Amino acid sequence: MVGYRDISFSEVSIIKEVWERNRKFHEEISKFFKHLYTDIVFEERINGFSSFDQEHIKITLAENTDNNRVLGYCISTFEGNKGEPQTLHVIEEARGKGIGKELMQRHMEWLKSNGCETITITVSYENYNTIEFYKSMGFMPNTIEMRLK
Repeated sequence: MVGYRDISFSEVSIIKEVWERNRKFHEEISKFFKHLYTDIVFEERINGFSSFDQEHIKITLAENTDNNRVLGYCISTFEGNKGEPQTLHVIEEARGKGIGKELMQRHMEWLKSNGCETITITVSYENYNTIEFYKSMGFMPNTIEMRLK
């Protein structure tokens, strides 16, 4: 059985193992920018969220209720009327069970309930399955950021 719960920023280290799997996944699928993912350190990435007060950040875990194993997480933030799911990951062996969709729906509801009129998401161009997932959630491509190798 899967349970969902919100945690405070001070508890965010709970997601470190799953976050690291997300980082490695992106490193493996990236054809041109592997080095960007190789160089990311959990503590540094998460520190970027420390400027948000508790009312402007939401961290939700999906857990196996039998053994408390973290199956996925989502972190979202907002400022003013603009919100963004910042990072979402469901471990490979738990995919296809609606966990990512449930996490996103909870975060979309939270962002909207906090007055967000604009909700954006950033996804790697090479992450085709995730792009399709976000399209199924109602997101549509708007711009493409391009970088020199």
